[in-house]
Order: sequence, then structure tokens, then C-alpha cells
Amino acid sequence: MRTRRRDRTTTSQGERSSVALSATKLHAPHLRDGTIRRPRLTSILCDARPALALIIAPPGFGKSSLLADWADLDPRAFAWVSIDDLDDDPVVLWSYVGRAIADAAGDAANVGVPTGDIDPVGALLRGLAGIDREIVLVLDDFHRISSEPALRSVMRFVEGAPRTVQVVIASRTDPPFPVARLRASGDLLEIRAEDLRFTADETNELLNDSLELGLDGDSVELLHERTEGWPAGLYLAVLSLRASEDPRSFVESFGASNRHVLDYLTEQVLAAVEPQTLQFMLATSVVDQVCGPLADALTLEERSADRLIELEHANVFFVPLDHRREWYRYHHLLSELLRSELARRSPALVAPLHARASAWFAASGDADRAIRHAVAGGDLDRAAQLIGESYVRALEQGRIATVAAWLDLYEAGHGPADVRVLIVKAWTMHFLGRHDEGSAAIAAALQTAHDGLLPDGATSIESSAALLAAAFPGGDMAAMLAAARDAYRIEAGSASAWRISVHVLLGFALVRNGLYEEAEQQLRTGAELATEAGLWTDAVSARALRGRALLEIGQLDAAEASGREAMALAQERGIAATPSAAYARATLGGILARRSAIEEAEELLVEALPIVTILGEPLATADTLLALAEVRLAQGRRVEAMALMDEVDALIGGARDPGAVRSWRDVIAAMLAGNGAANLLSPQELEVVRLLAEGISKREVAERRFVSYNTVHSQVRAIYRKLGVASREEAVDRARTWGLLDARTEGTGDAA
Repeated sequence: MRTRRRDRTTTSQGERSSVALSATKLHAPHLRDGTIRRPRLTSILCDARPALALIIAPPGFGKSSLLADWADLDPRAFAWVSIDDLDDDPVVLWSYVGRAIADAAGDAANVGVPTGDIDPVGALLRGLAGIDREIVLVLDDFHRISSEPALRSVMRFVEGAPRTVQVVIASRTDPPFPVARLRASGDLLEIRAEDLRFTADETNELLNDSLELGLDGDSVELLHERTEGWPAGLYLAVLSLRASEDPRSFVESFGASNRHVLDYLTEQVLAAVEPQTLQFMLATSVVDQVCGPLADALTLEERSADRLIELEHANVFFVPLDHRREWYRYHHLLSELLRSELARRSPALVAPLHARASAWFAASGDADRAIRHAVAGGDLDRAAQLIGESYVRALEQGRIATVAAWLDLYEAGHGPADVRVLIVKAWTMHFLGRHDEGSAAIAAALQTAHDGLLPDGATSIESSAALLAAAFPGGDMAAMLAAARDAYRIEAGSASAWRISVHVLLGFALVRNGLYEEAEQQLRTGAELATEAGLWTDAVSARALRGRALLEIGQLDAAEASGREAMALAQERGIAATPSAAYARATLGGILARRSAIEEAEELLVEALPIVTILGEPLATADTLLALAEVRLAQGRRVEAMALMDEVDALIGGARDPGAVRSWRDVIAAMLAGNGAANLLSPQELEVVRLLAEGISKREVAERRFVSYNTVHSQVRAIYRKLGVASREEAVDRARTWGLLDARTEGTGDAA
């Protein structure tokens, strides 16, 4: 269960393959001078201790400002995450949440960032369980999350969080959570649009006390009625009021209701801005956040950083995203207004601006935004190239949902069938367990002409097809080995980005086919080369698989060491949440089961099984189930072991060629069958075991049986492999346990 590689030349030896976090998402909005404090609301928020607080209202009702006001007043520690579209991927979401909570917890607890954990929600809950510090976790702009896995993970956290942690969701719409139980138990606090509307007193405080507009009471009351207390409507009105020679007349002619305010104020607001500043705002509105260098790239000007600072001072709808005043964003309403106006005034500029944004983000290493802007600008050829160059890294991080979203964007943009995208779709669908779609995508790619290297570094489409067939073989291990040898032949001696991966992939196929000694050699080479190149997914996979090969050869100590090294490396390099690391967990669990470290083996296997199963590879699942069945048998839970074996038989029964998995299945079945285990060993091997039980040497065994020493040596190695042991003592003990040595065999042997 392996992940494909990006171009190796872009990876440094010490690089961590983890989600790159943007610090701008982890800060509460800046509380501006003159902000209207909302004590009637903040007092409720400061005093309440519900499990979940919902702040639900349409745009412009001051949700984020209220939360910033609350965070400024409340003595509790605040962990803040401003949600964006990329957080629909649970791996990305919990990387940010983990960092925010770790920062908020400080020295109060050992709460780590769970980017490398296979279950980040569980890791966070365990880390928070024993702390005394109260933490408020704010998820702002939560309406941007729509994927079921991400939504389920948040609700799980809400339900499992200790009483010291309160979750706050600010959203334009209600999240699809089953909150009735929380509401009934008093564990839900709700603040909605009606609560967030300014009161008449708050409107007067804003207009006259804070902004010093000097409006008479009737004008204030009329403007309050016209906006219905909508905070954004009031702020937008202020921009025009300041430029109006007759504020009273402006108030009297103001829009009839707040749903028309944006339409009414479009020209009013933009007309009050100097033309040069307006052009700058229009150009920079195409991005969701902007800094000086990015603004320079968009406007083709210099000193944009100074202009951003000027905008912050002049415009209440321009929000700093960090304390250093480097990154900013427009208020969502103003951003929407500016983009609409850009499309109306300068439609020919929209595509070039998105192209500049895409190029800037790509150069900055932000593939997500680079791809989104390429699609938004209609440059689907560039989007296809970026997707092809970037998908491997994302898959290595476990961000399968992110890559699937790129494909959806490309297809929604009516992108043509493109071999670069088809290959990405093939890998992604296979990782999602949708193997029919993956196979259809690579079949379509094979019908497409393409010269030269592919964006992911593969030599050819045929090579990609072989790599896919070897990585996702379904139930045909002979075909897997043939495909792996083909890929190795094409890539191993080339300058391809896959030249190291094919060592690991071939080793994987050899393990699956029971060719353990050849596999161990390939995997040892693959592990060394991958480590030298900083290819951590390959390095982890090679070590895990080599552990399995060493186990079957009979080198149990070395097998366990290799398996543990794989897991330590996955954790160290931040890829322990990936499918490859999940398979490494399962492999180490199988090794430990053979070594009778039952408790640890069980923990690893139970943890890995759901992730391995999701991949939809039947023999990988069967492999994990077999190890778990051995654990259950050792625990005396025979009924559960038999049920697991039924699952294994169903998986193997549908396989064209199950390879070595069938042999292991027979070993576990023999263990369940008691004396029936004698079918595991040939009569000659049973005789060798009986003689070994007498304590004589292998040379003496050879003399008694009138065969060569090499023959006995080979038979002993086969016995060790079949019994899953590494020494004479272990072989004799296991043979007795399984009923292979009883009165019939131990008492009737002859010297021959």
C-alpha cells in the first residue's frame, strides 16, 4: 500500500513531508480602535461553558468581530482557526486545529500537533484529557467545510472533548450536526442574526461616539431602521456618509432594506475611492489573502506593502491576518463586491490576474491556490500540469481529499481529457478504493498520445500503468509481480523520479509472492537509497516490508527492528497518518504477533485495519486480518479468530492468485485446527522436528537420516518459516503447542 513519488530533485534530505501551515489562519481578527464592544453578548459568552457554541448569521453580521471582542475579554486560552476551502480535507483541518490547540495549551499539558497521527482527533482528545487549563477552540467561517469526513471528525471532537474545552463554530449556515441532544442537555449555546443586529444604542455609539459623524438623533434612528441593525450595512453606509456633503439627505435616500444595501452601495462605496486605489483593490480582490509581494505580482507595481498599510488605516473592511501586518484580506462582502465590479469593468483582466496569482502561489510552494487560480482563470492546461506535478506530495501527506478536489475543479472547468490528469485520477481513485474508476482512468490514458516525461517524473504512460498495476494489484499476485518487474526494468536504470521507488515496489511484489530472500535484498537497497534522497514514504515502506521479509526468512529480531524503525521514521517525518504508514503498522503488528507480544500487536492491528480496509485491496486487508486472528487465538478468543478467518476466506476466495497470503492463511487455520496442523509440515519435516526435540545437532540429524547437512539445513529453515519462529527452542515449543509433537511422533521415531 504505497504512495507515489514527486520529482526527487525537489526534496531535501531533511524535509518533513507534512502539511505546510499558514500562520495567518491561526490568529483572531485584529480588534480595531473604535470597535463597538458588545457586552450584552460577550458577557454571555464569557460566563457560559457549553460543549458547543454556534454563532450563525449571514455575511456582515460581525461574527468574527464578536469573537475577537470575546477573546480579548475572556481569561481563557483561545485556539483560533480561520477555515478556508482547503480545510475540507480532514488531514489539513486537524493539522491546523492541532497546532492551534497546542499553542493555546502552552506548558499546561503535553498536547502535540497530530499531523503525524493516524487518528488526529483521538490523539488530541487523549492529550487534552488531563489538563486543567480552559481552552476555547474557535472554528471561524465553518460554512466552508462540506465533506462528510471533516464534518464527522468535528462532531466527534465536540462529543469527546473534556469539560475544559469549549468548541465555538462561526458560520453563515447551520452545520449539519445532530445537536438536539446538546440543546436538550444545556450543552449548546446559540447566537444568531437577531442577536447580532446592532441595537439603536449600539448604532448611535458607532456613528457618533466612535466614528464622530455628528448625526442628529432622527438620522441615527432612520439609518438604524433602514439597515435593520445590520452591522455591515452600517459600516458600508459610513464609507459613503464620510464623502457626502449632505448626510441627512443621504440617510433619507438610503436603501429600503438590507437585502438591497450591497446593490445600492456598489457605486456609492467605490465612487468614494481614488481611482488609483480602486484599481489596486480590484486587482488584488481575486485572491483570498494578499501580502506585499503578491500584490506587486498582481498589479505589476512596486511598494504594494505600503499601499496595504494605507488601506488598513483607511478602510474598515480591510482586515490584517497577522500581528506583523504582512498578510491581509478584504471583508468577505467587500471582496465579493470588488470581484463583481472587476468582472463588470475589466472582464479582460480577470484571466491574467488569476494567471499571475497562480504563478506566484506556485513559486511560493502553495499548489492548492496555484491550481485553483489556474482553473479560475480558464488556463486548464496549466492546471493539468500543476495537478500532475503536485499530487504525489499531497498523497504522501494523506491528503487524498485535496487531490480529489483538484480533479473536481478541473472537471468543473470543463477541462478536456488530458493524460496528466487521467494518471492523477487513476492513482487517486485507487487510493479511495474506487478501483474500477482508477482502472478506467489509466485505460483512457493509455489511449492518449504523450511524448516525454510525465509531470510526476514517470518515463511513459506505459510505465505509469505498470506502477499502478504493481501498487494496486487487486487479487492477482502473479500479475503484480510481472507489473513490478516491468516498472523496474523501465525506471531503475533511468534518471526518472521513480528510479528509487521501483526497488520498493518490486520488493513489495516479491513479498506478496513469497520470494522473501530476493525481496529482502531489493528492500534493503530501496531503504538505503530512499533515505539518502530524503524520500520518506519509500523509506518507511521499504523498512516495513523488509521486516515482513525477514520475519518469513526466520530472522525475528531483525524483522522487529526493521518494523519499529519504519514506524519511528514515519512519526519523525510527519507521515504517520498516511496509508503507507497504516500498512507499516499492520506489518509490525504481524511481526509482534509472531513474537508473542500480543498486547502491542493487537493495538497496532486494530488501529491500522480501518485505514488498510479503505484502500479496497483485498489481500492487504486479508493480511491484516490474519495477523489479528493470530492475536485473538493467542488471547484464547477462538470464536473471534474463526470469524476473522471467515472474512479472510471470503477475500481470498475472490482473488485470482492470492500468492503467499494463502500460505499464511493455512498456517493460522492449522493453529485453529489443533492436531490438524500436522498438514503444515511434510513427513520429512515432522521427522526433523522430532529429532530436534531430542536435542541433537543438525549434523547428527543428517547422519541419522542419511542425507546431506545442506538438506537438513534447508529443511530446518523451511520449518522455521512455516512455524513462524527463529530458533530450535521456539520451533520445538510451537510444534508441541500445535500438536505436531505428541506421543506418536516423539515416542516412535527411529534412528533412520
